[in-house]
Amino acid sequence: MTVNLPILTATALANGLNPCGIGMMITFLGYLLVFGGKDKDKKWIYKVGFSYILSVFVTYLIFGLFFYGAAFYFQRSWLAGIFKYIIGGAITIAGLIQLKDVFWQDLPIHLRMPKVGFEKLNKLMSRTSIGVAAVIGFLTTVFSTPCMLPLYIGTTAVIARSGLPMAQVLGLFFYYNIVFISPLVLILLVMGKGRQVVDMKEWEHKNTKWMRLVLGIALVIVGIVIAVR
Repeated sequence: MTVNLPILTATALANGLNPCGIGMMITFLGYLLVFGGKDKDKKWIYKVGFSYILSVFVTYLIFGLFFYGAAFYFQRSWLAGIFKYIIGGAITIAGLIQLKDVFWQDLPIHLRMPKVGFEKLNKLMSRTSIGVAAVIGFLTTVFSTPCMLPLYIGTTAVIARSGLPMAQVLGLFFYYNIVFISPLVLILLVMGKGRQVVDMKEWEHKNTKWMRLVLGIALVIVGIVIAVR
């Protein structure tokens, strides 16, 4: 199986536009600008923000390489015949759950950051520094796995089936994660230049269902492709 770069780009962008990651980024920067940034200059905001984003990038890259190794092993083991159906089916189900939340939010079963994750991150925000921002980025990535990982796992499974040499595999993962964090970088630049926190939270509220729609469609497509090829 070959890896189509335009499709990989679209998948990474769809994954980057997940409500969990976008929402936490806006909340985090909003806290910095309203509380933590009163006695700091804009450079400090950017340093803390980029520390957060870099932590997300590194954590997600490590996750990807871990799942790549697992997928590479299982696809060449005695489970190879059913592995693609298990992964494809699970990813498709995750996509249907995301699509369900677009139209029927009150129905049970959601792929969202758990409440304990929000509580932990909110406590950390009260003593934000560049180092703590990196910890928040790491924990945000961990707690957001219900939102972000299904599509990423599908991507790693496709890359693992490609048979590409490791140097190219690493290049694809670096590229994927750069595209993945691009929405977070854009939000940092927009809010760092003075965009009001209330406006950004309103934008997030209005567009959450569309982000879920894009993510859900991408998940269903990737899940089906993995299962049938």
